[in-house]
Amino acid sequence: MKQNSILLKIFFYSFYILLISCGPKPGQSSDNSQILGLVDTYFRNYSTSSLLLDISNNLILPKYTNLNNKITNLQTAANTYVTTTDVTNLTNLRNAWIEADLAYRQIEWAYFGPASIPYNVYLYLDSFTRSYPIDPTSIESKITSNLAPTGLRVDGMDAVEYLLFKDNATTTNTAFADTNRKTYLTKLIQDIKTQSGLLLYHWDQSRSSSFYNSFTSAGKGSVEYPNTKDGLTEITNQLVFFCNTMIDIKIAEPSGLRATNLGVKDITKVETPYANLSFDSLIQNLQGISDLGDVGLYRFLDIRNESIVPRLQDQIKTTISSINSLKTKYGTFQNAITNGNQDVEAMLGEFKKLRVIISTELISSLGGTIGASTNDGD
Repeated sequence: MKQNSILLKIFFYSFYILLISCGPKPGQSSDNSQILGLVDTYFRNYSTSSLLLDISNNLILPKYTNLNNKITNLQTAANTYVTTTDVTNLTNLRNAWIEADLAYRQIEWAYFGPASIPYNVYLYLDSFTRSYPIDPTSIESKITSNLAPTGLRVDGMDAVEYLLFKDNATTTNTAFADTNRKTYLTKLIQDIKTQSGLLLYHWDQSRSSSFYNSFTSAGKGSVEYPNTKDGLTEITNQLVFFCNTMIDIKIAEPSGLRATNLGVKDITKVETPYANLSFDSLIQNLQGISDLGDVGLYRFLDIRNESIVPRLQDQIKTTISSINSLKTKYGTFQNAITNGNQDVEAMLGEFKKLRVIISTELISSLGGTIGASTNDGD
């Protein structure tokens, strides 16, 4: 990517110089002005507004659409399974859950707008990182009493994971012979589908009052974002806060490596413990940050500090490699925590390096500041 960027710049500069050296000919001044304007736009005028539009149109909307589609597939697979409860349909349902969960992890960093206050969509999608690990006892009690899956620690994608993955296929199919259990699963996924639909509804650009229009009109009458810098700060803050979430909650907390847990390990706090998807989730989290760069953030940064982009890209790749290394060696994050202290610390170290680049160099390059975070960091 860097080599292509350099070649493109050389081409534009050469073309720019050629136009100037040739000078305007009769009837060509208007054409030359338009061409030079395009050159100036590429080099200097990729504005904050342009970036916010690209992030909205080319990242957030496509990823929320993909998430909604994956949850639709999950709902279809669940309906098929509760009708015919067999191993094949259970396997298809589990795979649909995995695809939906990983689709969410790619956009999990964007904890703002309808994802957060006032609609708190992510809270209902993900009971784990936004609240506490699920409560199996309460879930089973609700199923026994045929109650709706409402409330913290009994809903979201994590509760579906518990129902589908906590036992082997035979035991799971036997449990789902219970009509109440089928009802709970069906209602649970319907609630999740409602939430993913809310994300798309509030990001619908055709609605004048949508969050999309508020976010992309930052500095142009937006109430939430009076200045364009406010929109950019929203993005950079979310990146920093999410780095804290990955480091403090997803990795350090269960590994006993967080300052507040004094070295006490607790593998029950590992994310997606039943499907053993923790490593894959972290990889998709990082992929989501990389995708943010690709849709415009790298270009925006490159104009202001071209040295940071390749180092940020390299650190994301290195961090993903560290995850894959643990996955290959230990299989699950629980096994890595139990048997590979130094390896887990090494992986955590790569995440911390990434956080430093984002929270210091990236923020500094953009002339921004970090808002208050509820995570304490290490």
